[in-house]
Amino acid sequence: MGKPIVAYWDLRGRGEPIRYLLHFKRVDFEDKRYPADVEGFQEWQKDKFNLGFDFPNLPYYIDGDIKLTQSIAIMRYLGQKLGLDGKTDEQKRRVLVAEQQSVDFRNKLRSYVMEKEYETTGKDEFLKSVEPMFQQWEKLLEERKFLAGNDVTYVDFLEYMKSPVRKPWPIFGPSAKFGGGGDPPKHL
Repeated sequence: MGKPIVAYWDLRGRGEPIRYLLHFKRVDFEDKRYPADVEGFQEWQKDKFNLGFDFPNLPYYIDGDIKLTQSIAIMRYLGQKLGLDGKTDEQKRRVLVAEQQSVDFRNKLRSYVMEKEYETTGKDEFLKSVEPMFQQWEKLLEERKFLAGNDVTYVDFLEYMKSPVRKPWPIFGPSAKFGGGGDPPKHL
């Protein structure tokens, strides 16, 4: 059997936590990257309905007969398969809650930078709306080493992307109003 395949745009986005998790567990995999341009989109359109997915989408993960799409489904599957889904029932519960909190934050951030004029509308409101989320994450991490306890779980890789130790720029693809290219802000 060949190596597992992880495919996504040639961006960090929703594919990078999957890649980080596999590297962390020293899984040898093929890193298929579609260019984030018209040609890459056309290539993906040619591939997407010929790969045997129930719901063709990027990122995708193929390992033999296992074919998954949707970043969180892939992360959860790999977490379970590779023993990164919590060791106790309490850790498993924390992982699921942290996973959904991460999804909520990412959706809010992505919506903000992709669908609104970044500098002219709603910036202050957005920052106010996420402040409680950051406070909750900080409180949670004051009490434990990782999100679910003292052991790394797949959710830690989702949140690592938002941490100050990861590669800071660019955050999104070139169409984003913020974080899509050009020079990073001075504070990065």
